[in-house]
Amino acid sequence: MPKIDNPWRAVTLVSLIGADMAVCVIGGVYLGRYVDSLLSTKPWFLMVGLLLGLGIGVYSVYRIVRGYL
Repeated sequence: MPKIDNPWRAVTLVSLIGADMAVCVIGGVYLGRYVDSLLSTKPWFLMVGLLLGLGIGVYSVYRIVRGYL
C-alpha cells in the first residue's frame, strides 16, 4: 500500500471525502422530503433518502480512496 507522502494530497483526499459525503447525504434528504411532499408519507421517504444518500456516499468514498491507493 503506497503511502501518501505529500501533505497537500492528504488534505485534498480528506476534503474530497467530506464534501462527497455531505453532498450525497443532503441530496438524499432533499429527495426524500420531495417524495414525501408528493405522496404525503412524511417522514418515511426522508429516512429512506437519508439512508440511500449515506449508502451512496460510502460507496463513492470507497471508490475515491481506492483511486488514491
